[in-house]
Amino acid sequence: MNFQNDRYTLRLALDADDAGIAEIFAAGHFDGGISVQFLRPSPLASFAADGDETRILVIHDNMLDRTAAVGGAVLRTEFLRGIPQKTAYLTGLKIHPDYQKQIFFIAKAYQFLGEQLAGCACCYTTILDGNTPVIRMLEKKRRNMPEYRYLGHYTTYCFHGGRRMLPLETADTAPVQPAPTDLTPANTAYPGFGEGQYFVYRQGGAVLASCYCGDQTAVKQYRMAGYGGIYRLVSKLPTRLLGYPAFPRAGQIIRHGVISQLFVRDQDPAVCRDFLRSVAAASGCEMLLWGGFETHPLCPALDRMKTVHYGSRLYEVIWQGEGQLSDQIGMECALL
Repeated sequence: MNFQNDRYTLRLALDADDAGIAEIFAAGHFDGGISVQFLRPSPLASFAADGDETRILVIHDNMLDRTAAVGGAVLRTEFLRGIPQKTAYLTGLKIHPDYQKQIFFIAKAYQFLGEQLAGCACCYTTILDGNTPVIRMLEKKRRNMPEYRYLGHYTTYCFHGGRRMLPLETADTAPVQPAPTDLTPANTAYPGFGEGQYFVYRQGGAVLASCYCGDQTAVKQYRMAGYGGIYRLVSKLPTRLLGYPAFPRAGQIIRHGVISQLFVRDQDPAVCRDFLRSVAAASGCEMLLWGGFETHPLCPALDRMKTVHYGSRLYEVIWQGEGQLSDQIGMECALL
């Protein structure tokens, strides 16, 4: 599908587009006092690791033979109202800085993407709190654009280990699976969860806490781009001695892991804190991540831990019909 006097072509991504998509990711970063680049070493393989199918679109600059923009969706089976159904997570929507305000057919791109996702029961996405221009653009209802229906806030918590505070067992399968809520993945073995294992804490034979901890650096990476403002000073302080993650050097790829399928009996905050600190220490990762929607029963326990955290806005993306999602959300940040 060609636009703007045939200069640009909108189409599904091909293997040959992988390097151009990676260049777009490398050109972006999170703004703010802590500037982080989110990278996918092989973007198409990384997207594929998070689900059953992908629908990744690119805008190709035919004149310069260059990838100008990327965006699409990862399709997977997740619970909706207790029933496993096909969902689509919209992800990777990025325009190369060289093409900002030069591409004028975004509505057509959304129409094309919507056609690709017609068989999905639900489509959704997240947008970082600080991405104000995109939030304003997508929240405003526009003709020929899907509705971005705001559902609530999602927090990703980052923490480190220190020493093991609890005796842990390891396992190949989960001894306890938390009850599924909307957007809980039906498949717990997607490669996007990372290479890892289950950790279990028992007392008197009873499971008090368990989770999967996966190292994601083969498919997703965080690179510390730099610090601004007060963080230039804070980044030089021994923050690990205060219980917070150490600040990586500018330019460093952070070896991170992600916690999934987290279970803590009775949502006990002390057990949650000591368990996650112990898992972080046992994992060998420099930093672990766990994320929860605002109604998740374990968010209050994480709020009481010493963490560095960032927020996102969760939207259901509706091309037609009614919304499907409740306010009980089980998204795993490993697949976002």
